[in-house]
Amino acid sequence: MDLSRSEDANADPGLSFGRRLRRTRMRRRWTQLQVAKRMSEAAVDHGGTAGMRSLIQMISRWENEEREPSQFNLHLLAAAFDIEVAEFGLPVDPDFYW
Repeated sequence: MDLSRSEDANADPGLSFGRRLRRTRMRRRWTQLQVAKRMSEAAVDHGGTAGMRSLIQMISRWENEEREPSQFNLHLLAAAFDIEVAEFGLPVDPDFYW
């Protein structure tokens, strides 16, 4: 399935982060486990990340608006989806080193 960046960007500024994340995941027909695996793969070059079970729980909490990701996890999500961090609609710390 070939998705353009504009489809993943969820350009509607009124969408919450959780809705953007869920829409991006669902458009690709990925499970939360698949997102977690891709985040884990992206983390290899950045010092690693939480275990699979914890990542899945975090993804669920993010999608359900219970929490927002740290800058590190926000960057991992963007890497997992191969999109720009800003496309998720959360503030990006310009001093965060990725």
